[in-house]
Amino acid sequence: MSLNQIYNIREPELFKRIANFTNIEVATSGVYRGVYTKNNNKWSMLFGVLALGGSTKSNEHQACCYKYPEYQFICQPVKGITLGELIKSLERGAGLPVPSVPALEHGERTLNWTESLIPSHLSNHQFPIRRFSARLSSDVECRECKLVAHGMTFHASAFEYVKEFLGLDRFHGSSDGKRGELCIDIADQRGHLVLSNEEVRYYCKATDTLAVVGEIDGDPVNLSSSQDRYIFEQEKVSDVELWLVTDSDEIVDYRSSSEREYRYGSQTNNSGLIKLLQIITAGESEYCEFKQYIDLVSKKNNKAWELDKTVCAFSNHQGGKLFVGVDDDTRIVGINEGCQQHYQCAPNEGAECYQKAVIKRLQESLNKNQCFSTYLIEHDGLFILVIDVHKANGLNYLLTKKEAYIRRGASSAQLTPSEIQAFPVDRDVLGLKLIVDEPAANRGVY
Repeated sequence: MSLNQIYNIREPELFKRIANFTNIEVATSGVYRGVYTKNNNKWSMLFGVLALGGSTKSNEHQACCYKYPEYQFICQPVKGITLGELIKSLERGAGLPVPSVPALEHGERTLNWTESLIPSHLSNHQFPIRRFSARLSSDVECRECKLVAHGMTFHASAFEYVKEFLGLDRFHGSSDGKRGELCIDIADQRGHLVLSNEEVRYYCKATDTLAVVGEIDGDPVNLSSSQDRYIFEQEKVSDVELWLVTDSDEIVDYRSSSEREYRYGSQTNNSGLIKLLQIITAGESEYCEFKQYIDLVSKKNNKAWELDKTVCAFSNHQGGKLFVGVDDDTRIVGINEGCQQHYQCAPNEGAECYQKAVIKRLQESLNKNQCFSTYLIEHDGLFILVIDVHKANGLNYLLTKKEAYIRRGASSAQLTPSEIQAFPVDRDVLGLKLIVDEPAANRGVY
């Protein structure tokens, strides 16, 4: 978990949280987009997003239902719905009050909701989005296939079209930890950051007390009034950390170069590549490690767990970068040869297959498996996989080995039982300790 998420919210706390952004008893309108998969002749929700209030893209208003043998893609405008009744209906197992949508599983249920913050630069609105999500469908299975049906548009990859239809950055199929989730998106109209014309400022309602804290390339930024400005040269900026917060320290909006899921900026441009090459040249360190290639295909390979160990160690420290395709002498050797041997396809396709395999392994091996992101870079025809790890909230450990690691210098060391006991606990966005289901001593970490 990062600064912008709260886990395990239930009624009545859920209603209190939502009431900060909208009136749950007043009818509103929006757009629902959902993807459904077929298992044992029954449709189950793979993903659903209900965007309420605010202005949306014009094509999101157009109702559609694309039905394939194993997938359905549905978009429906929604009117006259109150959030209070919607959530109570979901708790009763009555399903979504949306036309043409397959029924959900019946029965009473207790839903655990997660609140997350989507910054304004990645939302469809000028304001940031408060996303409330809960898993409604269990044991949802889906498989990669071509989408072929009479009268329907052909798609070569079901997974790629799922991403396109729902606007996801990535989708991992049946290994995706978010499958079966419904997301309710609400525009947070208290305020938003503005980066334009080489200046930083923010908008807020007159009734709210907000401020911007952070830094740009190490230079402190503090704006205490919506009239304040911070001037900078946008084309020369590489690291941005800007956080719009209330006077009770709640985050309203942000721009961050280090946040995993909603990172500001891109590593794909030339300046980003140059910066990564400079990190490689500097050698291994407390925040950087190299691996030539980690075989994830051969069952006899006993070194694959080093991938898990390194990412775990970075996440329990201050984060870091793992470069796969670089040797210990900082030479870029690439992952091309290993990918060609194991995936037998073009170099770029093999690198993408390897990237997916790494993501799948880390998601299945780490207790806190949302602490990283991956991307590929190419230098002189050689592909390098970069695993960007951020600090986890609380203790991360390997699920299979029941071991926890931390970065010490340029090495990943195993934490002792006493160090595990003293490790900082999970905290929410307000800095409060999270309630866990079991004490640390019973988590099977050591």
